[in-house]
Amino acid sequence: MRRAVTISNAKHEAGHWITGWFHNEASNDVVISTTMEGNSYCEKEPHPDFTDISAINDHLKNRIINLLAGAKAESLVGGSINNEMYRQLINDYEGAWPDYFIASELFRYYFRSLQKNTRMTFEEEWRAVEAKCEEMVITHESFILGVADEAAIRFSEENREIKLTKDEMIQILNSHS
Repeated sequence: MRRAVTISNAKHEAGHWITGWFHNEASNDVVISTTMEGNSYCEKEPHPDFTDISAINDHLKNRIINLLAGAKAESLVGGSINNEMYRQLINDYEGAWPDYFIASELFRYYFRSLQKNTRMTFEEEWRAVEAKCEEMVITHESFILGVADEAAIRFSEENREIKLTKDEMIQILNSHS
């Protein structure tokens, strides 16, 4: 059971890491919990200073993608997102739910900051952001599975967490590109 939890957590954090990496190389080390009670997380660089509304919009969109990517990666099966699994992950008020909640709140600001005359409907804009997230996760499935494999190799009953450094994550990325 703990091995399966570790693999799921690793896939989840790999989703956050890959989207953060391709948005300004903002991802650092990853900590993967081997228990249901532990905290897994992807360390990131501090947010940049913003010079204009366009920079804020870009950052908000990228942050929303980053928040959604954990559950998207965790529900990635055979090159596609298992939507039923994804909905379960974001609806349990645990696990991925806080990420989804924060993403949905940020999206409200993102949507309202877009030019009225060029933006799509609220739902269309949400789906476009979600589609971009899914594209990034699916494109990097090999990397995500590589992180899960590395976590499985390092798994032991004695350890409650596994740490993968930024350099190790880059090495996994390079070996799966």
